[in-house]
Amino acid sequence: MNQASKHLYDLHCHSHFSDGELAPADLVQRAAAHGVTHLALTDHDTVAGLEQAAEAIAAHELELELISGVEITCRWQGFEIHLVGLQVDAEHPALLDLLQRQQQLRHQRYQTMLEKLHKAGIDVTPPMAAELTMPTRKHLAEALVEQGWVKDFESAFQRYLGKGQQAYVATDWSDLESAIAAVHAAGGKAVLAHPHAYQLSNKWLRKLLQEAKNYGLDGLEVAISQQSPGQRLALATMAKELGLAASAGSDFHGPRPWRELGKNLCLPPDTVPIWSQWSPSTV
Repeated sequence: MNQASKHLYDLHCHSHFSDGELAPADLVQRAAAHGVTHLALTDHDTVAGLEQAAEAIAAHELELELISGVEITCRWQGFEIHLVGLQVDAEHPALLDLLQRQQQLRHQRYQTMLEKLHKAGIDVTPPMAAELTMPTRKHLAEALVEQGWVKDFESAFQRYLGKGQQAYVATDWSDLESAIAAVHAAGGKAVLAHPHAYQLSNKWLRKLLQEAKNYGLDGLEVAISQQSPGQRLALATMAKELGLAASAGSDFHGPRPWRELGKNLCLPPDTVPIWSQWSPSTV
């Protein structure tokens, strides 16, 4: 295994500063309790939760290394693609400028989607955008379920919020090249998140990865909590062929039996872990 027995890396998770359920303080304590030794907090288009996470680790004297991270929403060939930045300087101007624009887009999209729902006769009352650090479709979906407009979370996307549905709003997110450049300017590593989530064919996934590598992509998530062995092996093979490092992340949003911090995140042999490219103090 590439992951030493004394180290457990989870390099993709979310707090309530984006669409996660837990406060950063609760998140790091849960991670430590599950044996995670290196945790990246990667909220959507914001680094606002990192300070609270670091404070909680110090206050509780947790044996946990916090990796400064962020998940940036990008556009590529008409698809919404997510890029994880790891070990970033959370105060770097280039990164903060990009994130500020992304946050404005999120607030605008949230309000427009809500207006579309109301226009369609769906009188749902979710949290207002101003009440949320980072409004997302997840907040709208949860309100639709809780108020009885749909039976479950998946139906909210299938009927209203997913691409092509009546409340969907196409958004001019950052392009991949600019997002990778901002991560690098902030001293971080750029990793493609959950490659199989975009429902691309192998040909198109390889095209995405090759193009992103030309822009400077450092790695891709190979080990993900909910994933078949075949999917993990295919991603490991693709990473090796393209000369990309391998990352591991649960994409944890809240306590679920099937997706937990640090769960099922060992990398296959012969991959190059993304953390092997970091400074010794965080490996």
